[in-house]
Amino acid sequence: MGRIRDLLRLNKKKAPRLPSRDKPDAIILSAGMLGKQALFPKALLEYGGKTAIEHQISWLRPFVGKVIIACHAKECEKISKVLKEVEGVEFSSESQLLGTAGATKRAIGRSNADNFIVCNVDDLTDIDLNALIDFGANSICISNPRLNYGVLETDGFEIRRYREKPIMRNVWANCGIYFLNRSIIENLPERGSLEHDVWPFTRLKAFKHFGMWKTFGK
Repeated sequence: MGRIRDLLRLNKKKAPRLPSRDKPDAIILSAGMLGKQALFPKALLEYGGKTAIEHQISWLRPFVGKVIIACHAKECEKISKVLKEVEGVEFSSESQLLGTAGATKRAIGRSNADNFIVCNVDDLTDIDLNALIDFGANSICISNPRLNYGVLETDGFEIRRYREKPIMRNVWANCGIYFLNRSIIENLPERGSLEHDVWPFTRLKAFKHFGMWKTFGK
C-alpha cells in the first residue's frame, strides 16, 4: 500500500504537457464486472478515495488528447455517473463482449489519432508516458512481477531459504500498457484477445519499466 500511496502523490504533480498535435489518444479497456450477480464494474474499484477509472484518466490526461473508455453497454451508465464532470472522455460500448482486441479495434473508430496509448483499467503504474512515447509506437510495457506469496528453496525436507513476496528479476510480465500505431490496431480481429490471439503473433518492442506496477483487486 505504501507504493500505491506514492503513486497517488505522483498523480497530484503537474506533468509536462505535449503539444496537442503530437498527442496520441487513449483507450482504456474497462469491460469487466465483479460479484456473483455481475453488477459492479471493475472500473469502479477504489484505492485512495478514487476509482480505478479515475486513476487511469488522471495518469493519462497530460499526455493524450481524447480518452476513450471501452466497456460493455451495461457498464457505461454506472461509469459515466462517476465521470459526469470529467471532460474529454468518450465511451465505446459493446452490446456483446468483444475481448480486448475487438474492443480496441472498435474504440479507434471514435478517434482520428495516428497513435494510441491502450491500457487495462485495473493496472496501476507510474510508467513515464513521455518516455514511452519517445521510445516509439508498437511497444508493450513490461515489468518484473512481484509474487503474492512467499517462495521457499528446499533441500529434501529442509528449508534452505525463504523469501516473502519476492520480485522476480529474471521474469518479465505484460503490464497491460501499450503504445500502438493505428496501422497495427486496424488489423486486429473484430473479436478476440490481445493477450492470446494477437501479441504472440505480432512483433512489438519491449519498453522495460522498473517502477511500480500493481493490478487492482489482486
